[in-house]
Amino acid sequence: MMRWAGLLLQLAIPAIVAIYTVNFGRWMKKHNHLLGAFGAYLLAAAAFLLSCWSVLRNNS
Repeated sequence: MMRWAGLLLQLAIPAIVAIYTVNFGRWMKKHNHLLGAFGAYLLAAAAFLLSCWSVLRNNS
């Protein structure tokens, strides 16, 4: 139980950054910057998935 709480705490900051980046992508899409919005979504997903992979790999 305690191990999962630690993992979730370690992923809290990357999750907040990913949410912020997705919201920025939504703002760009609203202002018709479709390629930039796609890039922001891709960046948010890649960064969060890489963070998850790194945390899970180094805590096993």
